[in-house]
Amino acid sequence: MAEDRVVLVLALAAALGCGSRAAPPPPAHSEAGPTEVADTTEIEARPLGLPELAAYDWRKRGGQPAFRLARASEAAGDWAAVATTCQQALTADPGHLEASWLLAVAFAKLGKPDQILAPLARAEAGDFAKWGPASLELPSLQAFLATPVGEAWRRRVEDDRARYIAALGRSAIVTAGGELYAVEVEAARWYRLTRASGAVIGALAVPAVHKIAYVTRTGPRAKRAFGVGLIDLARGKGSRPVPLATPGPITVAYSARPPLGFWIGAGAPRPAWRQLDDEYLLHPLPARSARPSGAWLDVTAKGSVHLHALPSGVTADWDDQSLASAIRIGTSNRVVSVPSPGLIDGNTAAWSSDRIHFAFVAQLDDHCTAGAVNTAAFVVDASSGAARELERAAAGIALQWTAERKLAVAGDRGVTVYSLDDAPPVVIEGATGLLVPRERPRCAPAEPADVVEPPSDDPEPVEPGLADDARDAGVAASGGADGRAADDAR
Repeated sequence: MAEDRVVLVLALAAALGCGSRAAPPPPAHSEAGPTEVADTTEIEARPLGLPELAAYDWRKRGGQPAFRLARASEAAGDWAAVATTCQQALTADPGHLEASWLLAVAFAKLGKPDQILAPLARAEAGDFAKWGPASLELPSLQAFLATPVGEAWRRRVEDDRARYIAALGRSAIVTAGGELYAVEVEAARWYRLTRASGAVIGALAVPAVHKIAYVTRTGPRAKRAFGVGLIDLARGKGSRPVPLATPGPITVAYSARPPLGFWIGAGAPRPAWRQLDDEYLLHPLPARSARPSGAWLDVTAKGSVHLHALPSGVTADWDDQSLASAIRIGTSNRVVSVPSPGLIDGNTAAWSSDRIHFAFVAQLDDHCTAGAVNTAAFVVDASSGAARELERAAAGIALQWTAERKLAVAGDRGVTVYSLDDAPPVVIEGATGLLVPRERPRCAPAEPADVVEPPSDDPEPVEPGLADDARDAGVAASGGADGRAADDAR
């Protein structure tokens, strides 16, 4: 395929003669050595991410039966069979990225470096965060990386890393199937951010440092416990959830003062605090540590999630639930309200990046009749105070600015991006929510249905292609050089 080809450029250090013309004399200095040929291999860029959410569901498509056989052959060390069954999986489903990755590893194990690039490039482009960095660290691929094509692959991965990070900066962060994804709405590209078996229940974003802490809850009903994972948008990296070994409740906050990072408090009414560092390690904090200033996320033992994040630049007589009948915008001194008995939810309020517009969710009334449509999303022109209603919902609303004049709203119809330039709204097909939790009228039952980890008939505690290298290195897949590759790959 044209997208998989490698473009070879040969540059001669000394010009060669044509026809019967004599060749030029050798260099005057002996240090220059004989005529040299510089071999520069460049690998064409491919589109990163996948075009739709459904493209990530390869485990539910026709290539999965053959891929299970490939994993069994990997466990047995039969790499010829791995290659054969991965190719069968890809014949049935060319979009099976795990089969592409494992096929590349199989070719490396079989000593076929010339066949590695095509499947490796497909996997890396489709899910860069999972397989881009891993492809540079996996011991099985080191011989390939030492070749001219392998050196070009290193350059390709570094270029793709920059492209991936830039794409995340343009994306809306949405939830779907209990996972977090970044979505470039206009380009229609999806990038998976978490791999938590569908158990993500909430998240806290800290825009100032481009980081997100996400919360998961897994395990059988009697032993469910929380975990917290990190996403670093500025580096294009993320972690698996770190088990907290507590059934909750928990609080997640961010400290901008040492010790820097996310703090996790467990227990009530006086939580014990721990810091989660950038190496995904937990450190106990002094017994009298208090929650750091700024926004924080509360998660109850039953899994109900609530964000506390009153906005800057506005004043209001907030009640103990962060509700107010009116707000005053500091930049213009305009007073904004919603029709009585409506109340503005301060924890949902957010400025656009240019601080020209202000958005919030309003509770229209406190009657929690089943199916009542009593929550609405508004956007306000800060200079005039004029408010515009965008959408109403019965099951709560969440907001997120995706650009200066574009606001994503998660409501009863999923996630819709509204343009303040009156362009038609765009629905993000497949997205069910946003990074911030939905807000409902306070009298509504706050506890969601129990989060149940999706059943799996294909458990894979070690990523394909990593297990054998871990055995060769004599380390577990969670530690050592291959452990680091495994962490990045997962």
